[in-house]
Amino acid sequence: MRKGFIITAIFLVAAYIVMVFWHPHLWWIGLIILPLLVLGLVDYFQESNNIRRTYPLLGRITNLLEEQRHVIQETLLLNRTEGQPFTLIQKEIVYKRAADALINQPFGTQIPYDKVGREWFTHSTYPAKQINDDFRVLIGSSHCLKPYSASILNLAGMSFGSISKNATLAFNGGAKIAGFAQNTGEGGFTPYHQEYGADIIFQFGTGYFGCRDAEGNFDAKKFADIATNDVVKMIEIKISQGAKPGFGAILPAKKNTKEIAKFRDVEQGTEIHSPAFHSAFDNDVEMLRFIRKLRKLSKGKPVGIKLCIGQQDEFERMVQTFAEKQNCPDFIAIDGAEGGSGAAHMESLHWAGMPIIEAIHFANGILKKYGLRDEIKVMAAGKIISAFDIYRMMALGADACYSARGMMFALGCVQSLKCNLDTCPTGITTMVPSRVASIVVKDKKTKVANYHKNTIEGFKELLKSMGIENRKGIDKKYIVRRINENETKTYQELYSNGLNGRKIKSNG
Repeated sequence: MRKGFIITAIFLVAAYIVMVFWHPHLWWIGLIILPLLVLGLVDYFQESNNIRRTYPLLGRITNLLEEQRHVIQETLLLNRTEGQPFTLIQKEIVYKRAADALINQPFGTQIPYDKVGREWFTHSTYPAKQINDDFRVLIGSSHCLKPYSASILNLAGMSFGSISKNATLAFNGGAKIAGFAQNTGEGGFTPYHQEYGADIIFQFGTGYFGCRDAEGNFDAKKFADIATNDVVKMIEIKISQGAKPGFGAILPAKKNTKEIAKFRDVEQGTEIHSPAFHSAFDNDVEMLRFIRKLRKLSKGKPVGIKLCIGQQDEFERMVQTFAEKQNCPDFIAIDGAEGGSGAAHMESLHWAGMPIIEAIHFANGILKKYGLRDEIKVMAAGKIISAFDIYRMMALGADACYSARGMMFALGCVQSLKCNLDTCPTGITTMVPSRVASIVVKDKKTKVANYHKNTIEGFKELLKSMGIENRKGIDKKYIVRRINENETKTYQELYSNGLNGRKIKSNG
């Protein structure tokens, strides 16, 4: 093939010369042929790509198809139940709720009931006639001076820089309209988080972006300036993230723009490393001291931690420390291993962390064991899309949920999986101005609000169908999972005695 290309190239050049000699007016054909020949020659002599070297020019088609494999599959080849990490059915639920459109479907479900792992809820013969619940939860332990009444569905942490200015603005506007909280992510507190006055959960991680000194350590004064802002309702210390638990992160120098550097308190154009560990504390006791410090600096606002559960004995020792010291965070946000990220280490993305269902069940049991379940609220994050997803989390012990990718779909995300490349076609996870401009904030903030409103409405209808009048009636026994060809079990049977057969003794 390689020799064939050279022979073909020589023949085409010779043919072009002869053609132009006899028909000078056809000289423009060279504008088509010559660039292709140049590309072919580049492929012929380069050494990094085997396919292009063996099949000059034609190999580029293979590379293009490989690079766009996911897009082609998502748009042309997959049926409604096959997309990953979210199926078309899941995306369609969000799209229709965001558009405030008719959300129904003819001809029955396309998700087979005989598939192992299939789950469903059990309805009542006598549905509830009305719901007596505001679907808000008061977050704040006995150590908190200013508890916050949060929606049961909130926007998960997505940093400015990982998402665009217009995406941040649309989320802020939608959160204000619908009355839920916007988590800043660990990229700092920006004017875009304040534009419409939505409730804010200020998150910071190991890089302490927005509240760091010149050496990258925690800066109490900068933190206090942010935490005492009227729109900031809660503080979240990010210890680990579901998609990359136990791993640090790097902000490439080329993405560290002047604006991002300003809000993250870093030097523009430099590579910024967020380590896997915190410099402000090294153990559970030191973390508690730090939490007390943050409560004081924020003038009594709820302070919580976000983590993905890994080693179970570590989590239990942490909760035991909370009980022994008679102090604790106001909430724990638990990120499932299936959680998303703009970019993650390959090993952590695929093989680290505890899945959200097992994690919520385990955390709930441990908090009960040490008598802290009423003190510490639990927030769940990890592929929360539908009202059924919310019910599952609350049945297992969560008080409220976070959604990131559901909210992204409401903005128009098409799951192109280009979040880490700065080439997002919808303008959500890119800083390229021409792409960012494709997000019309006025329209998208309404869609975000609609998605939240209609999902909560869907949750009400789900409870009604089960004969439940408020959240107190939520129970694991109403969810069923198929575990093999001939057998199903309820969540009550699967998650009654602890995780993986481990007994969890409850004190509350």
